[in-house]
Amino acid sequence: MEIALRYELEKFIPELKDSIYPTNAPETATKPYLVYARINTEIAKTLDGYTSSQALSYIFSCMATKYADMKSLTKKVEVFLLTIPKTQIGDTDKLYVQDIDIKPGAETYEHNLGVNRGIIDFTIYY
Repeated sequence: MEIALRYELEKFIPELKDSIYPTNAPETATKPYLVYARINTEIAKTLDGYTSSQALSYIFSCMATKYADMKSLTKKVEVFLLTIPKTQIGDTDKLYVQDIDIKPGAETYEHNLGVNRGIIDFTIYY
């Protein structure tokens, strides 16, 4: 899923090309970037056993030194997430996104990093 999400994010938001990082970004990152982490995985189960359907929960952190840049990037990522339910994502191995549940976001300033963080907490069902 991460590969498919990264592929589609870079297509939808070209300024994120080479600026999407799992868990943390390098200290040299200067332009707005996105950091992601998977926080939960649920595999659907029926009376016949486990299925191939999954619900993956992620936190996306939209990071930028300027508050306005963070807000802009966060909005673009939210719009992207709203466009992918009921579509296939990815380059070669397509995944069908059944739905997305986006929880209310948050914002914070990371003093140690000197960046603004826009947090998007969501679950993707596929």
